[in-house]
Amino acid sequence: MSAINNNYKLLIKKLDEFIRKYYMNRLIRGTLYSIGLILVLFLIISALEHFSYYPGNVRKGLFFGFFITSALAVSYWILWPLLNFFKLGSVISHSQAAEIIGFHFTDVKDKLLNILQLKEQAQNYSDSSLIEASIDQKIETLKPVPFSSAINLSKNREYLKYALIPLLILGGILLAAPS
Repeated sequence: MSAINNNYKLLIKKLDEFIRKYYMNRLIRGTLYSIGLILVLFLIISALEHFSYYPGNVRKGLFFGFFITSALAVSYWILWPLLNFFKLGSVISHSQAAEIIGFHFTDVKDKLLNILQLKEQAQNYSDSSLIEASIDQKIETLKPVPFSSAINLSKNREYLKYALIPLLILGGILLAAPS
C-alpha cells in the first residue's frame, strides 16, 4: 500500500510543480503586458499634455484614469498570478491541471484525469485494493512524462515586444528631449 501512496504522492507533486510553473508563466506574461500598457498610457497622456494645455479637472481625470488603469493592470496581470503562485486564493485544481497537461501530451490525455477520479472513488470504498492497483499501474506509465515541460517559459519572448517597444520609445524621447 505504501508504494501505491508514494506513487500517488509523486504524481501529485508533479502536478503541483506544473501548477506553479503555470502561474509563473502567467506572471511573466502579465508583467510584460502591464509594463507595455502602463508605458503606452504614460506616453499618450504625456503627448496629449505636451501638445495641448488642459484645464485642471481634465488633467486630474487623466491622472486618476492613468492611476486606476495602471492599478487594475498590475493587480489583474501581476498580483493575481503572484497570489496563485503562492497558493493563496483560488488555484486551478489538479483536475484542471490534468486537462491542460492532456492537451499538450496526447498520450497522457485521459489517463491522468482517470487516476484522479479513481483515487476519489477509492476513498469511498472500504476494500479498494483493486482500484489502488489500477491507480498504481496507470501512474507507472505516466512516470517518465515531465508534466512541467507542457509550459515553455521561453515562449514569453514573443510578448517581450509589448514591453520593449514602448520602453524604447520612452528611452528615445528621454535621450532626444530630456526636458
